[in-house]
Amino acid sequence: MNTLAKDFFQTVAMKANKSDYVKKMLKEWIGHHDGKIVQFQTNTENFYIVVAGEIMRVCNGEYPSPDIVFRGPSELILDVFTLKKNMEDAVKSWELVVLGAGHDGFALRRLVTTIVREV
Repeated sequence: MNTLAKDFFQTVAMKANKSDYVKKMLKEWIGHHDGKIVQFQTNTENFYIVVAGEIMRVCNGEYPSPDIVFRGPSELILDVFTLKKNMEDAVKSWELVVLGAGHDGFALRRLVTTIVREV
């Protein structure tokens, strides 16, 4: 089974949880909220990311009320979050469907980019 996106986000979460700099970014992102839930529905599986306090973790399945949902092929989601594909273009072409708090998608992409480049 192809789990490119999920594997990528598990690596990102592991790196995020080891970096004091990223932990501060996570805390700033969630602000006064209890946390953020980002759901991914791919062609191979469903998983979601939980950001609470200074911790990021990846969970299997579907969360009942996520802040944002990304729906698309695993490879496309990976390309969007590794900046190989422009998120706006993927959404405009309907290759990627984004439901919910879209601004959180851009914030997550900035976070992921920072984590991959700096941690």
